[in-house]
Amino acid sequence: MKLEALLRWVLFPGVFAALMLHAYTCFFIPEGATDGFLAGLFALSVLPYLACVAIGVRTTRGLLMAACAIAPMLLFDSLAFHEAIIAPTSSTSSLVLLVVPVLNLGVLLMGFLVGWIVFALCRRSETKGTL
Repeated sequence: MKLEALLRWVLFPGVFAALMLHAYTCFFIPEGATDGFLAGLFALSVLPYLACVAIGVRTTRGLLMAACAIAPMLLFDSLAFHEAIIAPTSSTSSLVLLVVPVLNLGVLLMGFLVGWIVFALCRRSETKGTL
């Protein structure tokens, strides 16, 4: 399997899993009608993942950058879901659902930076091998 195909298999199922997790958290768990707050929380929660798709479909570098950002963001979101919904440890555990989407924006930037550095190092090692 080529590297691009592998990275696409990381990117698109990861984004789909995140969208389903956030849709479940924002629209299926709360009781009552969906209001503007829940719609805004959903939009803020999926914004980093949509940025990954936007960057990932452009070039191989973007695909690597997005794949490097997806894994830690999905891990963060899964841990937040576990802390807030599955096994809350205190009465304020649900506040993690408000904090993690903002932290994911920082994780997104760090993942993009790591992916960019890895791509540059791989390209540099390929050019040294061909000379």
